[in-house]
Amino acid sequence: MPLINVLCDVKVWILLGVVLALGIGFDDPNASTILMFVLIAQMAVSLDGIQFKRDDFKHYDKEIVVSLLACFGFNTLLTLACGLMFIDDSHLWTGWVMLSSVPCGISVVVASLIMRGDTKMCVLSLTVIYICAIALTPLITKSLLGDSVNPLEVLKYILMFILIPFALSFVVKRIHPKRTHKSIFINVMMLCMVFIGLGSRRDYIFSDSNVVILLIGACLIRIFAASFILLYAMKKAGVKRENAVVYLPMAAWKNSGMSISMTMALFATTMPDAVLPCVVSLVMEAVWFALMSKAIEKIWPAPEESQTASVS
Repeated sequence: MPLINVLCDVKVWILLGVVLALGIGFDDPNASTILMFVLIAQMAVSLDGIQFKRDDFKHYDKEIVVSLLACFGFNTLLTLACGLMFIDDSHLWTGWVMLSSVPCGISVVVASLIMRGDTKMCVLSLTVIYICAIALTPLITKSLLGDSVNPLEVLKYILMFILIPFALSFVVKRIHPKRTHKSIFINVMMLCMVFIGLGSRRDYIFSDSNVVILLIGACLIRIFAASFILLYAMKKAGVKRENAVVYLPMAAWKNSGMSISMTMALFATTMPDAVLPCVVSLVMEAVWFALMSKAIEKIWPAPEESQTASVS
């Protein structure tokens, strides 16, 4: 396999991040701050190339509503349902709530491209989802965590993780990075997130591995089992394939990096283990994407004449 293919393979970087995290750990008091910079940099580069016209929203109004429900309806409720397994542990439950409250990952656009979905619809839906997240993320955390979290603090971080990457994406656009370079940079940032998030809780993982196994099991239900059931349900219901493969990652893929950064920033001293559900989810979502991007053509192959919608 050519070196460039290895460097562009997110699975390699995720695996390396896990090995480094468990092997040497990451014990730094500024872990949450470092993680914020990593996430902002990754999101800024990921947003490069996402463009649309204002009139495009009228054409996709129904699809945008469905996408919003997939992210903050199906995905959020299922995440909370899985989190109920850990409700007796206030730290882990807090982590599940933080994970449930964030929007879907920016990489749903990449998923749409690879799975040959309607990419323009995906971009428009993602924009609306992130605008709604400014209100929904603080609302969800306040409703479920009460006084243990300040909604204004959550709002501050959600604005930071949305507005700063969008602003920086214009700088990235002027640089005109090649697609392979962007892919490698995003993967390196993914490695850093896994290394920092997982490495900072290395001692806990080794001391209570049973909990980590339960977290992996919950993520298998939330991400893998639910997405395959949802995919077959949409196929049977006659949903357009190019729309279904956009709804699917939005219903399965949370912005776990954002939830890791926010959880570490808000609860690093009071609930240090709250970040674990978010870190495990980040790893499992990456594995899910690697498998689903190949399995989709066997489960629901795209018509030969199908062309990926361009982002314009």
